Amino acid sequence: MPKLLLKFQAAVIKEIPVEKTPLTIGRKPDNDIVVDNMAVSSHHAKIVLQGNVYTIEDLQSTNGTFINEKRIVTSALHHNDEILVGQHTLVFLHPEAAVETPPPASAPKNIDSEATVVIAPQQSPSPETVEIPSQYPPPKTEQVGVLRVIDGKAEQGEYVLTGLLTYIGKSESSAIKIKGLFAPDIAALVSKRATGYLLTAIKDGYPKLNGKSVSGQVEIRDGDLIDVGGLKFLFQLKDVPPASK
Repeated sequence: MPKLLLKFQAAVIKEIPVEKTPLTIGRKPDNDIVVDNMAVSSHHAKIVLQGNVYTIEDLQSTNGTFINEKRIVTSALHHNDEILVGQHTLVFLHPEAAVETPPPASAPKNIDSEATVVIAPQQSPSPETVEIPSQYPPPKTEQVGVLRVIDGKAEQGEYVLTGLLTYIGKSESSAIKIKGLFAPDIAALVSKRATGYLLTAIKDGYPKLNGKSVSGQVEIRDGDLIDVGGLKFLFQLKDVPPASK
């Protein structure tokens, strides 16, 4: 049976078995999954079973529904998908639906000098095993995004974007806080990926990139200007030493 893990940041709040559908998610107590947070709409989203596939549908929520950091209207759910509603995450667990990966084929005995050799872990060396060095010199630096405040009053002069997700909004749980009577609890989200940084408008049209209102998700580049709730940031990429493991 599939189940959902309701999380706030890294903490698991509740484990919910998916025993029936539709399964509604929202702030009001008449939902199957109640998420008591102002960033969550009264009736935010619902999960339904279509054939053998579980899908999630956004119910025209104010701040949107996201699957693995991508805003959706409706989407199929896969094992380990992360559903973002407001500031909470629902992890969909359904290992029975995961596609099993076939075992790797045996390597041919006559191997070309440029061929890739796959070594299975925890196996004793054999005459055909190619020894691969376990130590490689670490990179000298890595690039990390920084939001430097160039206009407006903020708690810090700059924000280093080392986390995978950085929320901008009026909420106390936002890493970058904005002010204003009509400012949303969560206005925007900066997400870090292997390929770079993305700006997601949680409230469409509220954040601006280089003077243009943002809806949905856009890539941000070194030197871009971001306006959110009376604050103007300069986005820069900095070379920093890699974090020790």
